[in-house]
Amino acid sequence: MKSLSDYENEGRKLRDVTLCYLVDKGKGKVLLAMKKRGFGVGKLNGVGGKVKAGESVEEGMLRETEEEIGVKLRSFEKVGVIDFYFTVSSEDKDWNQKVHVFIADRWDGKPSESEEMRPFWTDINAMPLKDMWPDDEYWLPRVLAGERIRAAFLFDGNERILDHYVKALEENAGAE
Repeated sequence: MKSLSDYENEGRKLRDVTLCYLVDKGKGKVLLAMKKRGFGVGKLNGVGGKVKAGESVEEGMLRETEEEIGVKLRSFEKVGVIDFYFTVSSEDKDWNQKVHVFIADRWDGKPSESEEMRPFWTDINAMPLKDMWPDDEYWLPRVLAGERIRAAFLFDGNERILDHYVKALEENAGAE
C-alpha cells in the first residue's frame, strides 16, 4: 500500500477546493453546516466546494459561500491548505484534492439553508467532532484559535486516517 509521502511525490495536480468557516469571535461561535447531498453527505463541515475553471480560489470560495448559505463575505482570511488523498479514489471520481481553508468574520445576510447545506451555529469549544470528518479534530481547533497550517491526510476506503501531518506556518507566512 502506498504511503502519504508516495501520494505527495506522485506529482499529480490536486483539484482545488475551498472550505470556509464563519466565526463570531465575540460569541465564541463557529458556523457549521450539515452536508445534504454529494461528497461528504451527512457530515458537518464548513461551506465551500470546487473552484470552477477561470476562477481564483478566493472567487470560488465567495461563490460557494453565497450559493450554499446565502451570505456575501466582507472580511475573510486564508488560514490553511490541506491535501487530501483517498486510497479508493478512481480517475472518474477523483476525491484527491487541495483544500484552501478560510475564516470569515464579517458578512452580509443571515446564513440560511440551501438544497446542499443546513447551517447552524455552535460553540467553538464544543464542536460536534464525532459528526465531522475525522481529520477535523487535528487541525480545525488550531485554525479557529488563530494558527495558520499546512497539512495532508491519507484516508482508506472507510474514511479512516492512515497517515497525516499538520504543520504550523510562521506567523507572517501565507497559507499558500
